[in-house]
Amino acid sequence: MSTLLDIQDLRLSFKGLRGITDVLHGISLSIAAGERVALVGESGSGKSVIARIVLGLLQETRSARVSGKVGFDGAEINTMRPRDRAKLRGTEMSMIFQDPTSSLNPTFTIGNQFAEVMRRRDPKLSRAACDARAIEMLTEVSIPNPDRILENYPFQLSGGMNQRVMIAMALVNHPKLLLADEPGTALDVSVQAQTLRLMHDLVEKHGTAVLFISHNLGVVREFADRVYVIYRGNIVEEGPTASVFHNPGHAYTRALMDAVPRITGAGLPEVPEVSDAFLAPMVRHDRGAA
Repeated sequence: MSTLLDIQDLRLSFKGLRGITDVLHGISLSIAAGERVALVGESGSGKSVIARIVLGLLQETRSARVSGKVGFDGAEINTMRPRDRAKLRGTEMSMIFQDPTSSLNPTFTIGNQFAEVMRRRDPKLSRAACDARAIEMLTEVSIPNPDRILENYPFQLSGGMNQRVMIAMALVNHPKLLLADEPGTALDVSVQAQTLRLMHDLVEKHGTAVLFISHNLGVVREFADRVYVIYRGNIVEEGPTASVFHNPGHAYTRALMDAVPRITGAGLPEVPEVSDAFLAPMVRHDRGAA
């Protein structure tokens, strides 16, 4: 498979009142066309800012300093003009955020928001054509009465329904890459499981590559082909998901797995103390391993 996303030596720092804060320290990762890759780590480890850099958002923030290579489908995101980066968003790449309710505009109907997204690819698309395509996508995400949903505002729908709308909207233009930042976290467990299963089936159907950002190891194990583990802005382990889960080689990866609650009646597991020892050389797994 050809490489779709190729990040090499990505570094990010923010300039604040107290000086420079380094956030990412030479991140390198890649995603092949149609591949599902997970980026796993605790809150504050740098997962979400990587997605925003791929979308070309932080490059336009005056306080942020971004360096390194972010190659997407043969183009270099970091050196693009802002308007060229903007053309990729919603067409060649899309993003699903954590909280679907706050990600949708409460002042526009679902139909209007679908039309805006679809016209990013084809500005001449008629409203009737937009509605027809939106109904088709809403049907794919198992939303009943999709024609009625187009007339609703986000606040009239449940969190689970809004999340399905977000998935449909993210895939309506058949993007090559989907960035999913903790999707379903704001939902209850049962609805979250249904939503993630639905997203898995849809990206497989459409052949969309995914960068799946999460701290939920159970979800990652079921969803991703490969996994990168990030700690304090550093990739510390990388490999096929089965290999990393069956034989974690880095202390931080083992700590993440040990911290997962287990219903054993034996009490809480001991979690190793977080220290700089976790920044030992990155552990790579053979991609041919199962």
